[in-house]
Amino acid sequence: MTGQESKDRKLLLQEVEGLLTFIGQPVLVVDANGRVMHANHAAEHVWQRSLAVLLTKNLQAFAPSAKLLDFVKKGKPLRDFPVEIVDGSGKRLPCLCRLHPLYIGQQPEGAILQFTEQRKESEQEKNRRYVTRYTFADIRGNSEAIRALKDSAAKIAKSDSTVLIRGESGTGKEVLAQSIHDASSRRSGPFVAINCAAIPEALLESELFGYEEGAFTGAKKGGKAGRFELALHGTLFLDEIGDMPPFLQAKLLRVLQERRIERVGGSESIPVDVRLIAATHKDLDAMIVSGQFREDLYYRLHVIPLHVPPLRERKDDLYDLIHYYLKLFADKLGKESKRFSAQALKCLIDYHWPGNIRELENTLEYIVNLEIGDLVTISSLPAIIRGNRTSEEALAVLPQAPSVAASAHASVPPDAVPIRLGDSSEQAEVQLLLQAIQQFGKSTEGKRKAAEFLGISVATLYRRLQKINRK
Repeated sequence: MTGQESKDRKLLLQEVEGLLTFIGQPVLVVDANGRVMHANHAAEHVWQRSLAVLLTKNLQAFAPSAKLLDFVKKGKPLRDFPVEIVDGSGKRLPCLCRLHPLYIGQQPEGAILQFTEQRKESEQEKNRRYVTRYTFADIRGNSEAIRALKDSAAKIAKSDSTVLIRGESGTGKEVLAQSIHDASSRRSGPFVAINCAAIPEALLESELFGYEEGAFTGAKKGGKAGRFELALHGTLFLDEIGDMPPFLQAKLLRVLQERRIERVGGSESIPVDVRLIAATHKDLDAMIVSGQFREDLYYRLHVIPLHVPPLRERKDDLYDLIHYYLKLFADKLGKESKRFSAQALKCLIDYHWPGNIRELENTLEYIVNLEIGDLVTISSLPAIIRGNRTSEEALAVLPQAPSVAASAHASVPPDAVPIRLGDSSEQAEVQLLLQAIQQFGKSTEGKRKAAEFLGISVATLYRRLQKINRK
C-alpha cells in the first residue's frame, strides 16, 4: 500500500467515525476481510464490549453469516438483508442489515453495516391491520335500488357462500364487501383485501398463496404466508377479479373446490377456512366469450351475485349525499359550512358522474377547499362539471328578473353593450358583470344584489371585478 493510499484510508475512517456517533442503531465498520475497524456506542451496548475489545474481533463473531462477509468482500450494497446477530449474552436476535460498501479508487476496501432488530408482529397487531372500517350504515342513500341492495346483502351476510359484487369503478364495492363481513359470523376474524389489478402477475401468485423459503431469488428466510392464510377464519376480498391472469384462475378454481392451498415452492397442502368475496367492474360474460375468463370459475364465484348501481341510476340519493359530504369535508378541513345556489345544485344533479361516489367525494372536497364564501355557485364547481353553464344560465336568467331590478330602482342603461350568443364565455361573463353593476349600482348593497342576481357569492363578484380592472 502506498503512502497516499494509507493516508486516504485514515481520512476515510475519520469521516466515518464522526458520522456514526449520530446513529442510534448498532453499526460496525469492517475492512475487506471482515475485521472490525470501528463501532459506534450502540454496538458497544448491544454486544456488551468496549470499543477496544470490538476492534480485536471479526464480523463473523457478531453476525455469523458467510453470505454477509461475501457481500462485504465483493463491495455489494444491501438493504434490509435478514441476518442473525449474537448479542453480549449469546442470544441470537433476528435483524435486518443495511450494507454500504467503502471504495478506495475502484477497489472495495470494506463496508459500513447497520443492524436493525426485526421485531415480530404480535397477533393483536396483525389483527389491527385487517379490521373493517365500514358497515351497512355507511352505505348512504334511500333510493329503491340502494335499499334493495342493502336488504339482499344483509340477508346473505351470515352465510359462508361466495359473493360476486359487480359495479362500475367508484360505486363502493369494497364498502359493501366490508359491510357484509362486519355483519357476518366471521366479523371477529380478519378482513384481508387484495387488488388483483394492482400487483404484477409475477408476484400475485405468491401474494395470494404465500411461498416457502428458497422458492425464488429474494424469498424471505422461513417463507411467507399468503393472503389466504392471513384471512384464516375471516373474509378474503379479491378486488378486480376480472384482471386475474388465466394461470391463476385455474389455481383459484381448485382452491374454491378443495378449500386447500399450496405455497409457491412447497408441497404441503394447507387447509384454508375463509369466506371469499370477489368484485369487478368488467363484463365477465363478454370475457368468457372471448376466452379471457374461465366459465367454470365464474360459476364458482357467482353463487351470490350483487350489483352496485352507478350514481346516475340513483339520482334520488344525490341531494343527501351532497350535503353529507359537504359537512364531512367542512368538519375535516376546519372550514365553514357551505350552501348551494339552485343553479349549482341543478348542475350537480344533471351531471352524469362517470366516477360515481368516488368522483362525487373528490368534487365536494375540491369545493370545500377552494370556495371562500358560504355560497357555492356554478363558478365554484370544477370545469368538467359546470361546462359552459356559468354564462349560459346567467344569460337565460337575465331578462326574467324585473322584480329584482325594480327593487333596486335601477334599469340597464340603453347604451349597455349587448350580449351576443356568439361571444366567448369570458367575454359574456365580463359583459354580464358590468351590466349587473350598472343595473344595481356600485354601492355595497348594490354589489350584494348584483351577486345574488348573477348567482355568485359577493367574494366571487369582487374577485371578478378586480380581474376586469387589472385588464
